[in-house]
Amino acid sequence: MFDELRKKVSNAVKGLIKKEEKEELAATPEEAPPKQAESLAKPEETHAKSIENSSPKEENPLELNLSISTKIKGAFLGEIRLSESDIESFTSEIETAMLQADVSYNATEDILVALKEKLSAARFKSKTIKQEVLESVRQSFLEILNRSKEGVDLIEFIKTRIAANELPVKILFIGPNGTGKTTTMGKLAAMLKKEGISSVFSASDTFRAAAIEQTEHHAKTLGLPVIKSRYGADPASIAFDAIAYAKAHSLPVVLIDTAGRQETNKNLINEMLKMVKVAAPDITVFIGESTAGNTLSSQISEFSKHMKIDGIILTKLDCDAKGGNALSISYTTGIPILFFGVGEGYDSLRRYSKEFVLDAILPNN
Repeated sequence: MFDELRKKVSNAVKGLIKKEEKEELAATPEEAPPKQAESLAKPEETHAKSIENSSPKEENPLELNLSISTKIKGAFLGEIRLSESDIESFTSEIETAMLQADVSYNATEDILVALKEKLSAARFKSKTIKQEVLESVRQSFLEILNRSKEGVDLIEFIKTRIAANELPVKILFIGPNGTGKTTTMGKLAAMLKKEGISSVFSASDTFRAAAIEQTEHHAKTLGLPVIKSRYGADPASIAFDAIAYAKAHSLPVVLIDTAGRQETNKNLINEMLKMVKVAAPDITVFIGESTAGNTLSSQISEFSKHMKIDGIILTKLDCDAKGGNALSISYTTGIPILFFGVGEGYDSLRRYSKEFVLDAILPNN
């Protein structure tokens, strides 16, 4: 996950401080006499000299290099202030990497504006420039991730409601068809069960007979009850029955599945609004496929026009090497991501954190 973006950004950072093969360290008379630069560089093993002794250059379309004048200043002063051309070249490669990794255009532009400001104002120590540039990139990404609200901790929310005897907690799962709503519902039920919290399934996806069977399969595997009806039945009435069952059997949580629907289908959206009115969910979770690219942010934005979305679960992140959606969603929607789906097993829900995203894209080493 995030492999493509991490690799490209990492290579761009490395390229910013890497000397081109066979490039000679030189300066114009106005900058510094060549002999003086050489005599200073050898005994002190300056940053410029260490670059010259680095490993052979690998072919890399993202490779960038500090200008000669910038390297000379680093050799004499022990610190570097990046030139405008260095910054423009570097941020251009970062821009390409982000757009190719499904980060939205507007989010990319905002990140680059912040990054350019940081790089222009900074003075980097010659020996630690890589780490300092990487930190500037990290902070620029963090500013985008901070645009989204803090997500609710589902487990703690449910525990608080149990303690206050305000039950049952109703969680509604929505999203386009094929994103993994039913499977994600099973994963969350398994997570709750590990915490000693029981739940009941509402098999309210009645548009697909296979969806009812899939919900039954998860219920049987996890040893949990499921409320269902026939194919084509009214989804809202099944949710109503599931809530009544939870109350009668003192079950603290109702997990409500729904049929996949496109955000542009008004009839299906109206049916969803009916379910929201009948079930009155405490938490509504949008299930989105991370491999959907920039389409995902548009889907979430359109759904949120019709109903309140409390959080997002991104599925199939283990199949997505790009990873830019987390940044795009934070920028475009402001709706918090709660979990990442990273596999097929019941234990493959990973809690979202900004640090996890940043570390995945920009390793500290």
